[in-house]
Amino acid sequence: MNEYIEKLNSAVKKKTIVYVDAANLERSVQDMFVRPDDIPDDLKHISANDLHWSVDYKKFKEFFKTIGEHQGIRFYSAEFSSDSHQKFRYFLKKGLGFKLITKPLKEYDDHTPEIPHRKANFDVEIAVDSTFSMNNFETLILFSGDCDFEYLIKFLKGNGKVIIGFSRSGHVAKELPPALSHYFDIANFRSIFLKIVPKDKEAKSPASFDAGLRS
Repeated sequence: MNEYIEKLNSAVKKKTIVYVDAANLERSVQDMFVRPDDIPDDLKHISANDLHWSVDYKKFKEFFKTIGEHQGIRFYSAEFSSDSHQKFRYFLKKGLGFKLITKPLKEYDDHTPEIPHRKANFDVEIAVDSTFSMNNFETLILFSGDCDFEYLIKFLKGNGKVIIGFSRSGHVAKELPPALSHYFDIANFRSIFLKIVPKDKEAKSPASFDAGLRS
């Protein structure tokens, strides 16, 4: 067994729920370096520079079902109007059983197609939802590296909760790992719930839309 899976299993306590800040997760994953020895055989004819890491949400769900007493996955994502992203959200909700929390994108005055400036932040929603439901879990696994969660983490820990963070170097605020009960680098789980795809395919992936949002 992967040593990091063992550490994760030993860190969780009883009822465990997963909260995903989609934009932070997607950006973290897409910025990961593709090592030649990670490339699957069917993609070895493609240069590592033309490949991209992506989240395999089916594997993601299957993996976290095995961690602690699984209470579900809450997925916080912007609403993109494209048919492909609507189908993607439907797949997460109906196909995988995720609880989706969405809202429309907010575009700023300086937004252009060339230099996009739009957001759909979920800091408040994640804080409120986790606080009001904290009697329903002992462990919260948070996919985000946003520094705004430091206060929430300390509050939940003060109420006896185990808070585990997943993020990536360059996408996690320096305040977060010390505040968390445990911190894990997503890269150490790349063989578990990530996949490698060609960059041109990834650019069309509805899951990748969140990666284009600003923090």
